[in-house]
Amino acid sequence: MAKDKKSFLIYCDIIHTVEKLSDKQAGILFKHVLNYVNDKNPEPPDLITEIAFEPIKQSLKRDLKKYESIVEKNRENAMKRWKKNNATACDRIRTDTKNADSDSDSDSDSVNVNNNKINIDKINFVDLLDFFNHTFKKQSRVINDKIKRKYQARLKEGYTKEDIAKAMRSCSVDKFHKESNYKYCTLEFFSRSETIDKHAFNSQTKNNYIATK
Repeated sequence: MAKDKKSFLIYCDIIHTVEKLSDKQAGILFKHVLNYVNDKNPEPPDLITEIAFEPIKQSLKRDLKKYESIVEKNRENAMKRWKKNNATACDRIRTDTKNADSDSDSDSDSVNVNNNKINIDKINFVDLLDFFNHTFKKQSRVINDKIKRKYQARLKEGYTKEDIAKAMRSCSVDKFHKESNYKYCTLEFFSRSETIDKHAFNSQTKNNYIATK
């Protein structure tokens, strides 16, 4: 765990693994997870624990990398604000990692996927809707305010629109989602942090994304 990081995420889909374990095995697994996140460098006590823990371990590593990236972004933003000649207490960025990069910079970096352009600095929901419909061959007409707020919350947490785009593109070539005719691929689905984590940051996703560009 990173210094001063007092919590960690466990994703709901591990239930599919844990349900196959006995209560005793599940307890051993949970204890092993706690030892790992508390930097005790535990060795798996048996093969079952080792196999069950591996996907959890990889997700914890991805979350830690993302956390450290957000912390670094906050540090850089703080330095910029403190260097302003007219800096005031209101200008200074908070150290909470959920408040990353709230500057109103005019930069307009972008990602192009199949000629669909999504700006990185802020979400243009018309572009997002067009990109979603194009990717999944759907005809959604509107993004409601609740879902818009969820996307904005993801940006504040440090995700980018490139991450969202990668998650969508990954699901568009995923066998499960293709065979289910993208039933679960909704605008709300991609506004979830766990969806972006799962489909935008693992190595298989990266390869699928590059291969389909």
